[in-house]
Formats: sequence, structure tokens, C-alpha cells
Amino acid sequence: MERKGRIRPAEVPAEIRKNNFEPFLSVYTEEEAVSEASRCFKCPKPRCSEGCPIHNRIPEVMKAVESRDFAKAYAVLSDNTVFPAICGTVCPHEDQCEGSCISGIKGEPLAIGSVERFVAEWAEENGLTVCERPQPNGKKAVCIGAGSASMACAEVLAGKGWEVTILEKEDFFGGVLAWGIPSYRLARKTIEAKQKLLESLGVRIQYNTKAVSLDQLRKDYDAVFLGTGATVSNVMRIPGEDLEGVYPAPVYLSAINLSPVKEDGRRHFEGSGKKVLVVGGGNVAMDAARDAVRLPQSEEVHIVYRRSEQEMPACTAELNDAKAEGVQFHTLVNPVEFIGENGHVRQAVCAIMTLGEPDASGRRRPVQTDERITIDVDTVVLALGFSNDPEIAEANEGLEADKWGCFKVDENYHTSYDIVWAGGDCESGASTVVKAMKAGITAAKDIENQRQKKEI
Repeated sequence: MERKGRIRPAEVPAEIRKNNFEPFLSVYTEEEAVSEASRCFKCPKPRCSEGCPIHNRIPEVMKAVESRDFAKAYAVLSDNTVFPAICGTVCPHEDQCEGSCISGIKGEPLAIGSVERFVAEWAEENGLTVCERPQPNGKKAVCIGAGSASMACAEVLAGKGWEVTILEKEDFFGGVLAWGIPSYRLARKTIEAKQKLLESLGVRIQYNTKAVSLDQLRKDYDAVFLGTGATVSNVMRIPGEDLEGVYPAPVYLSAINLSPVKEDGRRHFEGSGKKVLVVGGGNVAMDAARDAVRLPQSEEVHIVYRRSEQEMPACTAELNDAKAEGVQFHTLVNPVEFIGENGHVRQAVCAIMTLGEPDASGRRRPVQTDERITIDVDTVVLALGFSNDPEIAEANEGLEADKWGCFKVDENYHTSYDIVWAGGDCESGASTVVKAMKAGITAAKDIENQRQKKEI
């Protein structure tokens, strides 16, 4: 019997969606979700669950959805995740659960992310995400940063009766979910729903508050969680990098993604020009380029990447969406100098690259040739990855970190400080939302376990 093909969510055509910042992928209908779930083999030793960083019990979820027991599907998901709507939308499924799906060996893998997103949306619409505030247990915790790891840690602790405060140095909630992921990929209502849930559990969010020294926090709270992320942009160290119009990706993305949507359906950033060049080949580069496409003044948007397309770390869907929206790709090309006029970038001089032997990442190492090309630009975005801000580690003697500034932790994300845990990008280096969430959940469970042991 011929198996059904993968059901793809309806999407807004590229020629229309590139003119606004609205989500362009629809959520499955009930019938689509049930039909897609029926494609699951319900493997007794599911490779998909092994490929999921939090080991969601995916066959159980699919069985429940196929039976139209969406409440059970949500309950199964909730055993492992507190971000089903977020992870169902932005996880790199092709590299995780879907990439391990046995259906993908001879056909298309199950659309696990799309089914998870449907279940999460159904649960929200039917009131399953409403939580009662538990009785206080008399303990207080503080989470530094309002990103994914801290959000997860705070939710689990608050659900156990902890009085939780989140300290955020910026004036907005969500960390990279808000400033880094465009609203056409992750609807802002999804982030707002998580914020409201935390507040309903009694979590207090204090903005414009930067915490560096941990001495006083360790006196005022029973547990401290560091979820500060990795926010320092890597640089190229080439001539012209300091010209006006050359932006680190966080600066460029924040300027656009945190701006309001105007009547024309667009976000606006006057600091971006007509000809935008994005350097990099990851998902951040795709987001920056796709943001640029949606700015009304943009005429050309280019991506240059020093390896071939095959080595690009960006998700295939992100890559294809960028192409469909008109982004021009130049692979085996890398800038060696930016040339300016009156202090503003006007050209990118790029070296043609070739690929040598594989490096530590397993990808073939890019080697510069003597051949050069010049691209006319007035805006450059450097999407070269992120490093950790060493400020907290340097300010707290004995708080151990590695040479990259990542906090050293044990299997429960406990640091070298007695009541301090750390998780997410500040511990692992720049990674995914689901791994940050896992760190926050694991740390919160250990914090609660430590409390219970002390009270025995």
C-alpha cells in the first residue's frame, strides 16, 4: 500500500509575504493534524524521540492526535516541554526529531513540528494552558535574563511554589525569541502568552536591571539561575568593519524586530539602505536577509558565505524561503575589506574561496584564492555567530567558565557556586531554543530537589 505524502501547512506566497511581517505558515487544521499523525509508524524504539533534545514521546503524541484526543497529546508533550508552541514553530526539526524519523528513509519524514504546533494552539484555545498559582513554599529564586532558559526555569519553579523574580537588562521580554526571531517566523502572541502565564504564576519580571556581581543575590535568594544568553557578536577583523552601515546581526535584527508594525504591515529601520549584504550562512543570516527584504527601501539583498551551499548550517526551509523571497546567494565568497565613502560603507571587496580538507566541524575548510570580486552595498550585516559576555564570570571570583566564557556546570546545570545554576547559550555557547529550555527545566528540577532534601 502506498503511504500518504507529508501534509504541508498552507503558506502565504513569497511575493505577498515578503511585503509584511505577519506569520506566513498556517497552523494545521484538525483534519490535517489527524491525517499527518496517522502517517506515524508508532515505532517501539522511536528514533524521533532519540533525536529530540528533550526526548518527547512523539509516537504517543501522534497516537493521541490520530485518535483526536488532543488533551492527552498536550499532556504527553507537557511531561517534557514547557514550550510546545515555540518549539513546534522554531525548532530545527530537520536536524532533530524529523531528521531521525524512519519515514524519511524512503520518503518524507513526519511533520512532527507542525503537529506539535497544532496541539499547542489547540490547548491554548481550549484553556489547557491556564495554571493555578500554587501555595508558596517560602523559597525565593532569581533568574538573570528573560530568555528561553530563564523562562523555562522560572515556570517550573513557580509551579512548585517558589517566589521567582526575573531580572532583565533590556526593556523587553523573551530574549532572542523577541529580538532575534522575526515575527513572520514566531508570532509575537506566542511570546506574550508565555509572559502572561509566568505572571499568572506570580513570576515578577524586572526590566532595565543588569546583574553582574552575584554576592548580594546569593544572600537575598535561595537559588540563582544564570540565563544570560550569548550576545557578543563575532567579528571579521578586516579593514572597513567599523564603517557606518556595518552592523553586528543583533543590532540589525533588534532594530527591525523590536520596532512596531506600521499601517503598511511592515516594520521599519531607516538605518538600513537599498543594497544590503549579509555575511554568514546560518539561520541568523537568513533571518537578517529576510528582514531586509521586507524593509520598504530595500532593492537588493545579498548573502555571501565562504563555503558552498552544501555546508551552510541554515535549515533547508529557511534557505529555501530566503531564495523564494528574492535573496541573492553568493557561495564560496568571503569579504576581505569594506570600502567607504564619507565614512559610510559603499563596497564589499570579496575573495573567491575554494574548499580544502575538513576542519574540526567536519566541513571542508574554506581557503582564500587570489581572485576578487566587488559588490556595491550601503548596508552590511555580520551574522558570524555569537560569543558569551565574560563580564559575569570575571566579576565573580571562583565562578568557573571555559576559555570561551561559557559557565562550567554539572549534569544538573549547577555551577561552581553553591546556589547558582546556569543554562542556555551562556553555558553551551550559541545553540537552540529547545536546548536552552531543557537546561532551564533540568536546573529548576535540581533546585527543587535540593530544597526538598534540606527540608527532610
